[in-house]
Amino acid sequence: MGINIDIDSKTDFNEVIRLLLYRNKITIAELARRMSELSGKTYTRFNLRAKLENNRIRFNEALLIFEILGYKFDLIELH
Repeated sequence: MGINIDIDSKTDFNEVIRLLLYRNKITIAELARRMSELSGKTYTRFNLRAKLENNRIRFNEALLIFEILGYKFDLIELH
């Protein structure tokens, strides 16, 4: 089952990721641990929180987060 999140020019990854974390009952600390495990890079809850708050999440990091949370990113062309 998918979820649709309406994204407009005011929506940022921080909002989307926090919503998905809440829905999946996963803390930022747990997310950072899983990201470190899967990517081989070191993520801490502190640097991940700072990235989210400052809108510095890279696209590849967002894709990794979506994967960890059990979602995939689909880009759909609007007609």
